[in-house]
Amino acid sequence: MIKNSKILLILLAALFACHEEQTIPVEIDVSLHIVDDNHTAPLFVYIENNTRNADGFQWTFEGGQPKSSSLKNPDAVVFSQPGDHTITIEAWNDGARAEKSYTVRVDSAVAIDFETQAEINNYAPATFLITNHSTGGSSYKWTFDGGLPASYEGQYPPPVVYENEGKYRILLTINNGSAVVSKTKEIEVGKPLDASFTIIPSFEDQDDMEAPLRAGFEVWLQGVESLKWECPGAVITNPTSAEATMLFEKEGKYTVFLEVSNNKTTKRISDEISVLPNSNLRTHKDIHLGINTAKETKGAFYSTKLRKIFKASEINENNGNQIDIVYFGLNSAFSYNRFVSPNELDETTFSDIPNASYTHFINKTESCDIKLSAEQFDAMTTDALLRDLPIYEANCGDDFFSMQQLPRVVLFETADRRKGAILVKQAISDGTTGSYIIVDIKVQKND
Repeated sequence: MIKNSKILLILLAALFACHEEQTIPVEIDVSLHIVDDNHTAPLFVYIENNTRNADGFQWTFEGGQPKSSSLKNPDAVVFSQPGDHTITIEAWNDGARAEKSYTVRVDSAVAIDFETQAEINNYAPATFLITNHSTGGSSYKWTFDGGLPASYEGQYPPPVVYENEGKYRILLTINNGSAVVSKTKEIEVGKPLDASFTIIPSFEDQDDMEAPLRAGFEVWLQGVESLKWECPGAVITNPTSAEATMLFEKEGKYTVFLEVSNNKTTKRISDEISVLPNSNLRTHKDIHLGINTAKETKGAFYSTKLRKIFKASEINENNGNQIDIVYFGLNSAFSYNRFVSPNELDETTFSDIPNASYTHFINKTESCDIKLSAEQFDAMTTDALLRDLPIYEANCGDDFFSMQQLPRVVLFETADRRKGAILVKQAISDGTTGSYIIVDIKVQKND
């Protein structure tokens, strides 16, 4: 009996020994591949399965899509949420089973964007506020070319100050652990506040600078949002406009102030103007008036308001009413000379003047009781001598005159009742188209 039991034990041992020799261990060998080692979500993980001695597989993808697979080589697994995720493989054969896990890091997806906004305005020195709309970064680095600060590390940068005008680059670089993303924007800083001006007397006043004097301004503005003119003693029209004008009604020395602002900086500048007493007399020196055949080369027509000589072809409906003196010289010998009212040219060779006005002349004061000598003319600094002369009422002195006695004075009164005197100083004989006389004119302004 004992002998048989020993035989049985030997047979069982041999049987178990044979079974152990046939068990083959599973050797798991898996490689995970990530393109460019960029772990930014969504992360695609490609699996290379080199496991040996396995007939069955079961994969579990924590947080991935798909969530599991029984294929030896699953398709790419997608991880969309940031964080650490586990991939587990279980492999087996008829006699063995093995399991192994791998950790996959998924970094946040980066969305990069930011806004810049000038605080108050962009005139230098300018402060810019930066709003960061970026997400997904684990670190943020800012570079501010030309700014203070020049750089900053952090998600939300402080205000940046730019002292000088120009265009500047703002660079944001974001790192999410595996990828670096950058974005650049350009800001522009405007010119700093500055201004200057020059007082420009009106055409009517710039030759004598007498009261009442009207003036405008030649203005240069830089970085200006608002302005205001001030001048004690003057009347200002449109005081908050660069097109302002001023009226200085009385003589004196005036200081004009201009205050400019760009809502964060203010600057005040000034200039001075001296206004002379009102003589009510305007002087026109060395006026050349041609004889009738020089009406196109020299011009025989004059405007005391415009202070301009006109040639015949230059007269039109727009300026005809501004002409108040017409000289008619018959020839280059100056044997016949008259000053003629612009609306009474019938006895001359001149064509009618459009919209002509009337001027009363006394060509020969020696034939009238109304007289003004050349010496008195030269001495006049105000209109006092002219003021009481009854020129308009005179019915004498309309004769022609010759150039035998020079200088000579011709009196006149315009349609707007400005009294004046013409001093004929010289006659220049230079042929039919070049002969002319040289005169000075003094006339009331009547402002």
